[in-house]
Amino acid sequence: MASALTRRRRTAISVAVAAALLSTGGVIGSMSIKSPAQALADSGPPKASLITAPVVERRMIKSIVFRGDFGTGRQTEITPTGAVAADGDSGEGEGGGAGRLVVTKVLVNPGARVGAARPLVEVSGRPVFALPGPLPSYRDLLPGRRGEDIAQLQDALAGLGLSRGGDPEGYFGAGTQRAVERLYRRMGYAAPVTGARTEDAVTQARTALEEKQRQVDELVKRRTERPPSRPTPDAGGAGDTRGARGTGSAEGTGSAGSAGSADTAGSAGTSDTADSAGTSDTAGTSDTADSAGTSGTSGSATSSDTADALRRARKELAAARVAYGEAVARDGVMIPMSEMVFAARLPARVTSLPLAVGDDVEGPVAVLTSGGPRLTGYLDPALKGRVTTGTRVEITSEALGTTATGTVGSVGAQVTPGDAKSRTKESGGAAGQARQDDAGTVNGGVPFLPVSVVPDKPWSEQLAGQNVMIKISSALTDGKVLAVPQAAMLTGADARTTVTVLAADGSERRVVVIAGVSADGMVQITPGDGERIAAGDRVVIGQ
Repeated sequence: MASALTRRRRTAISVAVAAALLSTGGVIGSMSIKSPAQALADSGPPKASLITAPVVERRMIKSIVFRGDFGTGRQTEITPTGAVAADGDSGEGEGGGAGRLVVTKVLVNPGARVGAARPLVEVSGRPVFALPGPLPSYRDLLPGRRGEDIAQLQDALAGLGLSRGGDPEGYFGAGTQRAVERLYRRMGYAAPVTGARTEDAVTQARTALEEKQRQVDELVKRRTERPPSRPTPDAGGAGDTRGARGTGSAEGTGSAGSAGSADTAGSAGTSDTADSAGTSDTAGTSDTADSAGTSGTSGSATSSDTADALRRARKELAAARVAYGEAVARDGVMIPMSEMVFAARLPARVTSLPLAVGDDVEGPVAVLTSGGPRLTGYLDPALKGRVTTGTRVEITSEALGTTATGTVGSVGAQVTPGDAKSRTKESGGAAGQARQDDAGTVNGGVPFLPVSVVPDKPWSEQLAGQNVMIKISSALTDGKVLAVPQAAMLTGADARTTVTVLAADGSERRVVVIAGVSADGMVQITPGDGERIAAGDRVVIGQ
C-alpha cells in the first residue's frame, strides 16, 4: 500500500516539473523570436565602407574595338544548261524534244576539297568539273574559236601538264583539242565533240574543194593540148618550077605564107606558062594563107578565154581550200559550258550539293567556295587615320569562344550600305560583303570604313559566316607609367586634381597629381611637387 502511494507521488511530481519546463521554454522562445517587420525596425544602417582600387604601373595602350563579319569566300555555282554527248548529240531525241537533264551520279561529299578536273557529279551520264581561272564561263569552248577564255583554258591545261602544242595563245586549234581529249581520258570519259552539224560542214567543204580542183585540172589539160596540123593544099605544091622558096611558103601560115607567095610570083619570069602557073600558084597560096590566118586568130582567142577561166578557177580553188580548212578547224573535240566551269581559286570547298541522284536539273548541281573565310571589319569613319596598314589586331568570336590574331591589310573608302555607288568590287580585299544583294543590312545600315585583316595563321573554316569583335591596340606612352581608374580623379574648386590614398590603418590622405593620357578607363598620373604615391597604393574610387 505504501509502495503504490509513493509511485503516485513521483508521477505527479514529474508531470509538474515537465509543465514548468514547457512554460519556461515558451516564455524564453517568445522573447527571442521576432517578426520580419520587428527585425527590420530593430536593425540600423550598415557602417559605410570605402571602395578602392590599386595604383598600377603600366604602359598606356589605346584600344579601338569594332565589329566585323567573316564572309564565306567566293562562291561558284555550277548549273548545267544542256547536255552534250561524247558523239556531239545535243540531247535531242528522235521526236525532236530536248533531252532530259538528270543527275545520274554524285561523286563528292559536301565539305570536300576538290581540285582542277575533279568530277563532282554526273548529269545525264556526263561529268561536271571545274578548272581554275578568274574569267567566268559564258560560252561553249569550241574548235576554231579565239578569246581570253580559250587562253584561260590553255593555262589551266598547262597547269595539269597538258600542252596546247603549236596553237597560238587564245586559239582553240588541233593542239588544244588533243590536250582536251587527254584531259577527258584522265577523268575516265570520252571527250565531247561538236557533232553532226560540223561534220556535215566538213563534208560539204571537201566536196566543193574537190569540184574546184577538178575544174582547174580540166582547164590546165585543155590549155596544154595543141590542135592537130592542117594538111598542105595541092596548089601550094604545084611549082616544081617555083623552087624551094615556094615550098617554104606552103608550110607557113598567115603573113608568112603571103610573103612566100609573093616571092614565088615574082620569080615566075616572062614565060606565059610560068606566069600562068605563077598566077595560079599565087592565088592558091593566098587562099591557103587566108584560111590559115583565120584559123590562127580563132585559136588565139580560145587560148585567151582558157587562161582567164583558169585564173578564175584557181582563185575559187584557193577560196575552197580556205573554207575547207575553216570547216575542219571548227569540227572536233570541244568543252561544253554544261560540263565545265571556271573557279577563281582551286582547290575549293564543296559548300553544297543541292540535288540527289534522279533529280531533274533545274538549278545548281554543286556550289564551290574558294578562298576560305575572309574578314571585313566595319570601322567608324570618325576613326579614319587611327587605323593603318600593318596595325596588329585581335579577333574574338563570342559564339565560338575562340580568338585569333592578324594585321590590318587595308582600309577602304567609306561605304554606305544600300548605296550602289559606294559598293566596292569584290577582289578578295575589304568590303566584299558590301556587294551582296542585302548590302543595306551590312553593319546595321550604318556607314563604315571597310577594314581587311590578314591572319597570322589561316582562318578556321568554322569562322565562315561569324560576326566577331575586332580589337586594335595602339601605345600612347613609350614605357610604363603610374595609372589609376578615372573614378579616382577629383578636381577641386582650386582646379587642382587629387586622388585619395587609403592607408593600411584606415586613414586617408589627399595627393595632388597631374593627369596624363587616358585609355581603357585608366588615367596616367604624375605626383605633384612633394607628393608621394606609388604602385600598389590603394586609392578611393567610391563608397
